Amino acid sequence: MPNKQRVVGIRRAQRFSPNSVDRDAAICQAVADCLERQGCDVSLYAEESFIPSLAQGAAAVFSMARGVETVAVLEKLNAPVVNPVAGLRNARRGDMTRLFASAGIPMPRSWMVRTDDALPDVDCPCWLKRADECAQASEDVVYASGRDELADAVRRFAERGLREAVVCEHLPGDLVKFYGVKGTGFFEYYYPTAGDGFSKFGLERHNGAARFYAFDSAALSATADRAASLLDLPVYGGDCIVGADGGVRLIDFNDWPSFSRCCGRAAEAIASVVIKAIELNQKQL
Repeated sequence: MPNKQRVVGIRRAQRFSPNSVDRDAAICQAVADCLERQGCDVSLYAEESFIPSLAQGAAAVFSMARGVETVAVLEKLNAPVVNPVAGLRNARRGDMTRLFASAGIPMPRSWMVRTDDALPDVDCPCWLKRADECAQASEDVVYASGRDELADAVRRFAERGLREAVVCEHLPGDLVKFYGVKGTGFFEYYYPTAGDGFSKFGLERHNGAARFYAFDSAALSATADRAASLLDLPVYGGDCIVGADGGVRLIDFNDWPSFSRCCGRAAEAIASVVIKAIELNQKQL
């Protein structure tokens, strides 16, 4: 890559990193280090203090930001952004659920609900999840074993000013977490309920100990990459359930996770996406 390119990185605001501040900071720094080893001049900024002038002259921006205000700023930049702004908006749970359903991405049965309206006829146990943003606290993702618990959870959402939510059926089976960087060949998965798996909110207990049902990991990788393409989210992570029959359904999909179990390898892959974005943008100028 000719000349020394200036690249700006944006750290995630702490409110979007529940119980994961250090992990999220680590992957952001690791990507910066990889880019610097490839000859880039990298400046890192906190999401809370980022303003457009800080990206002036940048060849690219890599961002873990999720705040509405920051995303609006990123949209006005001339430089390519990884992950793209469109992907950040598509990753809002309500929008993502609609997109996955329309594209046939395998997922649990799901219902969009208004917290000020009557509950639809759903099967329990199930999950209630905020629709507007990613989970920022344990109260944003609630397991309900019965309809009374679900109604109570919906009421609490309404009291917090959350007007729309997603209800998903609970799927029995092995919980599997995965990480990927689309277009690079990087994809890894693990069982969070086995060994020393990290948990943000402790909700993994509802699926119990892993039974290690056989499944097609290549098919999971292909499905995850398809979901990433649909959302325009090249740097991603997520969760799925593997059933006793080997079937896999996605239950969560996130923009830019911490990659805590594979930080170094993920950082190399993410840095390659940033470099490619710079090269493509320069060809189009």
